[in-house]
Amino acid sequence: MYNLRYHITSLVAVFLSLSIGLLLGTIVVERGTLDRQKESIIASLQEEFRTLNTANNELRESLTSREELVDALLEAAVEGSLEGRTVLVVASTGRADGLGSTSDAIRSAGGTPVTLLLSAPLLGAGDPSVSSVVTETIGPVEPDALLDEIADGLAAEWLLPADARPLTAALAEAGVLRVDGDGGAAIDAVAVLASFNGVPDEGALALARSLADGGAAACGIEAQSQTTGVAAAALESGLSGVDHIGTPEGAYSLTWILAGRAEGYYGIGDGAQAPWPR
Repeated sequence: MYNLRYHITSLVAVFLSLSIGLLLGTIVVERGTLDRQKESIIASLQEEFRTLNTANNELRESLTSREELVDALLEAAVEGSLEGRTVLVVASTGRADGLGSTSDAIRSAGGTPVTLLLSAPLLGAGDPSVSSVVTETIGPVEPDALLDEIADGLAAEWLLPADARPLTAALAEAGVLRVDGDGGAAIDAVAVLASFNGVPDEGALALARSLADGGAAACGIEAQSQTTGVAAAALESGLSGVDHIGTPEGAYSLTWILAGRAEGYYGIGDGAQAPWPR
């Protein structure tokens, strides 16, 4: 026999079942909706990726084509501008970003690079043992004038053709420097990259000034990948500067300066008058 309690319990069970059914149905429906939304989002992202990938490929091809054009124009612009000229490239041991690019730019213009690699700052003038080597080679020198005397002595040796360069050889023996590619020819220009601990080397700049006083085109340079301040320091010394070696603009600027066709500071740093000579 059924009583009121039974009916109430039955009704509660029915409503509870309906509630659970509705809840489960909602979850299933929502999950299906979420799955469809997820699939739609994935499809949209995949389509966007394909579009971006296509655009990137087109940009890459355009950039490659433009780089090839720039290289061809650069080659034509500098061809023969340093023909028959020897350029002294003064760098320092350790990290020397731009050394390879500098030599390549000189060769592309028909010139011959000779590397003077410095192992000590100030051309070794701060080392007492170097002072004695210099004295034995060029005679007595006042301590305060040692750097200038070394710079002037080296410049005198490199501005003229020579089978032997005594001061250069003595400093090489003392471990101050090393020369790569010397064929005995007089140098026509000098490019300075040398820095120690991120500071422009005053010895290298003093040598460049002495060479410039003797008629050589002189330029302080640095790579875009390594800020050393050499270009700006060269400008302060009365020389030209290029601060973006390793780029076509840098190669063009360097070549024009070394060929005597331009002067000034070219690059992207503060104080640069333009990216390249115009």
